[in-house]
Amino acid sequence: MLDFGSGSGILSIAAAQLGATVEAVEIDTQAIAHAERNLKASGVTERVRQCASLDEARGLFDFVVANILRPILVSFATPLVERVERRGTLVLSGLVSTDVPQVSAAYARLVGARPEIYERDEWRALAWRGE
Repeated sequence: MLDFGSGSGILSIAAAQLGATVEAVEIDTQAIAHAERNLKASGVTERVRQCASLDEARGLFDFVVANILRPILVSFATPLVERVERRGTLVLSGLVSTDVPQVSAAYARLVGARPEIYERDEWRALAWRGE
């Protein structure tokens, strides 16, 4: 799995606890240090590799998640889509309803399909599943 904008590492930790090997991308040094503590406390350091840039993450991924702000999701649309295996899944979250049209359009052009949209209170998530 690729966790882009891994922050505290919570998604990476959950995936690792479920058996995934994770590349966790985060540029904020304080967030990286916080995630390191969380990874150790959760006992998953051997399953999660932290990266300071997307270029450091190796290979293609069956599952790509990005829980991050709209401008970053839009600017990284191409490199994120390029990291998803042909039959993989891409999930973008951390969005509010007004973010959905722009993010959905940016990725739909690259993926060739419209996303599934999930709603919880004010939050939205977009998902594309490979066929």
